[in-house]
Amino acid sequence: MFLGIDVGYSVIKAALYDEEGKEVALSRERVVLLNPKPGFYEASMSELWIKTRRVIRNLTKRVDPYAIKAIGFSGGGAGLYSLDERLKPVGNIVTPMDMRAKDILDEWTRTGVHDKIFKRIGQNLMTGSALPALKWFKENERERYNRIKHLLSRKDFVRFKLTNELATEISDTCYGFTNVETQSYDKEVFEILGLEEMFNALPELKENSYDVTGYVTEEAERETGLKEGTPVAAGAHDACCNTMGVGAIKNNMVCAGGGTWSINLLVVDEPMLNKNWCCEHFVEKGKWMLEGASPTSTINLEWFIKNFGEAQMEEAKKKGKSVYEICEKEIEGVDTDVIFLPFLSGFPWRYPYQLNASAGFLGVREEDGKMEMLRALYEGVAFMHAVHIEEFDKRVGVSEVRFTGGAAKSEVWGQMLADVLKKKVAIVDKEETGCFGAALLAALAVGEIKNLEETESLVHVVKEHHPKRDYSKKYETFKEICNSFGKTWNNLEALRY
Repeated sequence: MFLGIDVGYSVIKAALYDEEGKEVALSRERVVLLNPKPGFYEASMSELWIKTRRVIRNLTKRVDPYAIKAIGFSGGGAGLYSLDERLKPVGNIVTPMDMRAKDILDEWTRTGVHDKIFKRIGQNLMTGSALPALKWFKENERERYNRIKHLLSRKDFVRFKLTNELATEISDTCYGFTNVETQSYDKEVFEILGLEEMFNALPELKENSYDVTGYVTEEAERETGLKEGTPVAAGAHDACCNTMGVGAIKNNMVCAGGGTWSINLLVVDEPMLNKNWCCEHFVEKGKWMLEGASPTSTINLEWFIKNFGEAQMEEAKKKGKSVYEICEKEIEGVDTDVIFLPFLSGFPWRYPYQLNASAGFLGVREEDGKMEMLRALYEGVAFMHAVHIEEFDKRVGVSEVRFTGGAAKSEVWGQMLADVLKKKVAIVDKEETGCFGAALLAALAVGEIKNLEETESLVHVVKEHHPKRDYSKKYETFKEICNSFGKTWNNLEALRY
């Protein structure tokens, strides 16, 4: 068996798979996001390990740990994870949604520094990326900055706790540490930003996400129940693992992940820079991945249910169903001209629209009610997935879409995405695609799977959505509104602050 651990920003999951790719056992734990002051979004590194340890222990109580041949990781990308000289955490994690460095990033943008960095790393920086966060600490909390001796990513820290080895790999370092062309550390980036002393804090860089990076230690065996000496692969950031988990690693297939974020991914054989996506390193040297991402997916439905879904939650409780099933049933026959902009959290990557974009319903008339609003919300989420994927289609071409994440469980969203894109949208037999992708890296690490292409044979399509309805007019109107709303969003932000 192979263990895949997905260290997400809201949930940590671990799943075991047999040699045929069948899920044997699954465990999960929610993690807490801290908001100590406005704009500061943090998390505890200690809690990250405690929750991961608990997730693993829940599995090793149910299965024989001696049957686990190797372990792989998937983890949320970006953010700042730092250790001191004693290998202890330096403060809390700075998560990707953190806004404390906004003024720094704005200044880099005004002075052209950000453009210089973009050309070297292949993507825009988020305010919660490691480099802006480091600059903020250097200018505002110098004592904490001086204590930082090691920089890691989310899954690297957890893997360190298992193996006592400091290392990272190319997929997670693409968020500012490595050159998009060479896929190696880029010292000039640190020098341009006045962070040159932090270059020495970077760990050993593995060229492939499936390289063995260490082995389970005796201490980790006591804490998790895993067998000491079990090989541990480097792992990859979650976008890569989800792409592997749906089998979208070639032939211009897009992996569309619908969770809190709309994450849309396309593997390519050469770096391709564009301000409307991130050009990232895939799981082995010489491969890249385009990512179009924004926090515009199921976060909107969660918000709607929390604030306006009391009746739907009550009905779900009475019928013993999920509230999502109730919502989908209620909007089945609804048709509406209302348009929803699903921008509750703006655009942290600053594409395809501006950072301070906000959400809203447009075109509402007296006859429109809650169900029309809900239908428009579903459509707005599908439209934003399509906006990202359309960029790939215009410049590279897209053959089909493999849909995963919570939104992929929705018949409505799967069909809407096929309708808007006018393309086939496929659902695969793996529910936890991040865990499965991590387990595939583990199998590659020990030679159970010979190469990346061989992983596709373990993924099977179980459902296909084909275009039925024409959304062209409404979708084009949605995009026209978004492209014209810049000043309006600025004015709305001024009212809020």
